[in-house]
Amino acid sequence: MVVIEILNHVERCYSNDDGTVIFRLIKSNFDHGENVTVSFSGVNSITSSFTNSAFIELIKEYDINYVKKHLSFVNSNKSINTMIKDRFDFFSDRQPLCV
Repeated sequence: MVVIEILNHVERCYSNDDGTVIFRLIKSNFDHGENVTVSFSGVNSITSSFTNSAFIELIKEYDINYVKKHLSFVNSNKSINTMIKDRFDFFSDRQPLCV
């Protein structure tokens, strides 16, 4: 299992660019069959832009059940948990576009 400490890679959890940094780290580990734990130690809140880019984009690459099984979160708070849950709930019923 790999632990990604958010603040070791981005200064804040605000923009799509911040989220993309985390997405790439998670994807790289998923591509190698690793389980990933994301630590929000020192983070008070995250935006929907960050959440969509960091976590929801994974649904385009992997089955939602794979993401839920192999991705976990620690050192978060109610606000962060609610944001992530709400975004996953919104997108989990959608099917990724096939090209």
